[in-house]
Amino acid sequence: MTCLLLAAVKPAVIETDHRTGLLVLFRWQSGQIRFTNSVTQEPVEIRFRLGRVFQEFSVSTDPLTESYYTSGTYSLNAMASAEKTAVLRLCSIRGISLKLGFYDIELKDGCLEVRLLWTI
Repeated sequence: MTCLLLAAVKPAVIETDHRTGLLVLFRWQSGQIRFTNSVTQEPVEIRFRLGRVFQEFSVSTDPLTESYYTSGTYSLNAMASAEKTAVLRLCSIRGISLKLGFYDIELKDGCLEVRLLWTI
């Protein structure tokens, strides 16, 4: 039973410009990042799932902002869905909203990093 619980728990360290903390996450949880693109002034929402790592990303935004990111050469969702990472790094002048499992984190101006401590 203990081994099963350890396999499901995903501890992470979160660091911002001003503080560091510990998050206790679980494999089945999901996350969402929201921000406003500073060039197009349009909202961007990135959704993902927590499995062994952060995975199954999808992006929602308007066509102009998607073109800004991709120059119209590929599908943003197709590219994002293939991504897998143990570290999320985000910076914004205008602000970022991160929902990750049980946690809601708002960052007004600066950077944050969420690092999974183990990836069993």
